[in-house]
Parts: sequence; C-alpha cells; structure tokens
Amino acid sequence: MSEPALLGSLLGRRAGIPSTLTRHRRPRTPGTQPEIVLEGKSYLNFSSNDYLGMSCDPRVLEHIRAETGTWGIGSGSAALLGGYSAAHAELERALAAETGHEAAVLFSSGYMANLGALTALLSRQDYALHDRLNHASLIDGILLSGARHRRYAHLDMGSLATALANTGGNRLIVTETVFSMDGDQTPLPHILQLAKEFEALTYLDDAHGFLVSQRQGPPSKPADVITMVTLGKALGAQGAAVCASEEIIDLLVQTARTFVYDTALSPVCALAALEALRLIKTDHNIRQRLNSNVVLFQQLARKAGIPLSNVEGPIQPIRLGGDVGTLAVAERLRTLGMYIPAIRPPTVPKGTSRLRIALTASHTSEHIERLVAALAKAIPGVLSQ
Repeated sequence: MSEPALLGSLLGRRAGIPSTLTRHRRPRTPGTQPEIVLEGKSYLNFSSNDYLGMSCDPRVLEHIRAETGTWGIGSGSAALLGGYSAAHAELERALAAETGHEAAVLFSSGYMANLGALTALLSRQDYALHDRLNHASLIDGILLSGARHRRYAHLDMGSLATALANTGGNRLIVTETVFSMDGDQTPLPHILQLAKEFEALTYLDDAHGFLVSQRQGPPSKPADVITMVTLGKALGAQGAAVCASEEIIDLLVQTARTFVYDTALSPVCALAALEALRLIKTDHNIRQRLNSNVVLFQQLARKAGIPLSNVEGPIQPIRLGGDVGTLAVAERLRTLGMYIPAIRPPTVPKGTSRLRIALTASHTSEHIERLVAALAKAIPGVLSQ
C-alpha cells in the first residue's frame, strides 16, 4: 500500500532543510542560575531572556512555595469559564498601572497575545504598517487577520511615513520596542508622532523592553496606543498581557480567540510575576546589576577587538554572516564552557547569522570576563580557517 501523498510531501520538505539550518532540541536539567546543564555538562548560559534573574530568585521561589498549596498548579479552564482568578485580576491591574494604561488582559504566552490581539483589532478593510524585522508572532497575527499590510524598512521613519501617506482608512502601526535579535530600539516618540499625524493606532510589542529598557515612556499612554508585555522575560514567569484602554481590553475579552478559547494562565505564574514585579520595583540593585553587566561586557569586548553592534541593553548580537562559520563558533564556545546557540535563517535574514548574547542580572563580573575570553579565542580561530 502506498503512503499518503501528503506524508510523502512532508517528508520531502523535511529532507530539503540543509544541515546548517537544522534545529535540535536539547533537554536541560536543573542547574544553578545562570548555568545550564545539557547532557550532564554545565555551561555558562548566555541565551536566556530571564534578564533580571527572577525565574530563580529565592524570594520569588519562597513566595510561590507558600502560594502553590493554596492555588494548585493549573487554572482548570478558560478564563471565561472559571479559570480567571483573583491573582489574574491583581496582576492585570498591576501591569496596566506599570505600563501607563487603563486596563490589561492576560494571555498564556506572548505569541498567543499577539495572535489574539491583532486578529481582533484588524479586519480585511484595515491596513497594518509593520517593521520589516518584526517578530514572527506579529507577522502571523497580521496575516491571519486578513488585513491589508505594508512592511516598512527597519526603523526607517521615512519609510513608515511614506507607507502611511500611501494608505488610507483605518491604520495600525505595529512594531517591537526592542528587537529581539538585534537589540536595537524603535524611535518611539517618532512613531507616536507619525501615528498622531496620520490618525493611526499604534501596537507596541514591548516583550524585550518591559522593565529592562532604559527608555523612559510617558507616565500614561494615550487611548490610541496598545502595548503587549510578556511575563517570561524580565519577570521570569510565563504568559503575557495586552494593555490598553478599558474599551479596547473589553473588545479583546469578547473577541480575541486565543483568550476566549485558551486555558487560562496558571495562577501560580500570575503570582510569581506579581512577586517579581514587586521586587523589581523595590530592590533597585536588580536592574543596576544588569546595567553594570552590560557596560562591563561592552568595555571588555571592545578592548578584546570583538565586533559589537552599537546597541544598548542586554541583547548583544555579534554578526558573523555565514551559517557554517557561525555554527563552528557556537560549537567552539561550547568546548570553552559557554552556551550561546547560533542564530540562523529564517529567524534572521540570510547572510546575517549571529551569536545572540543575552546578559542577565544573575551573571557576575567573573562570568563576563570568562565570556569575553572565550569569544576572543573562538571567533578569530574559527573564521580564519
């Protein structure tokens, strides 16, 4: 009996993925932050988005140990069927206040938040103007909405202005605030000015900027701005929230499919995020440690002749170009005790494969020194072969 045609097609597609672009899942076992243990070997981990070290902060863990006995693990159902708890409501209020919005609604992940929000906010009669290097979840949300869309050149406000001028009707500008693979920041005041000039709404994916970026936003957001923040990065938990005016949030509660039909976020995650937020706001040393680590890394890397991008913040990309060379550098770094996976297409454009170094508040100055020493050995040695 012959196999189904679709199965043969799928297997052919898998066989067509070159080895240089093949991904592998590597299960980790428990280790001491910021180390990662893979296949029984410990590495210094420079791939984590746990920027402020909240996922393993002893104060958060102690708080959750006490709360788990009360709340249990899972939420049990979708938010509209009984999965919505007092912990969820308290976190939504806290996130709305922290972002300067009136209200917020929680989702089970940042991907689900962007898919749900954008498909609810946009229709086939609307236009989405979005940065060319936006995250896949933003692109997918726009495509699933069926809206007409134009991608403007990365961080190019002239390109965005032209796109706005050449479109009409209902328009939504969609951008990350801090781009996840380059670490560069959108010129937010310019974005908001263009939105005002062309009477457009603005959707900000602040996943990598929330509580981390040095950018100072307005104390309160206007009603025409919508902000998505994640719980799994600076807050070290899991999930996400969309923050906006009360009217917009009510619309999402009624119509965002990834909210209405998805099992609600675990209340334990909500409680962990709340405790992490409280600590970050009261213990100013947490963010100071991260900022000091970023400055130290940049100083040592430049002194060692390591090519850096001119970006601030914990995301420090080192573009190496080719897939083969980047994979070789990543493997060499593993032999030196550093875990920094190679980032390759389609995650980044062809010819821009890189090391994406993610610094955290959990790293020590010794960790940073060891990282720079390993980079100085791995990068020239491999690329000169």
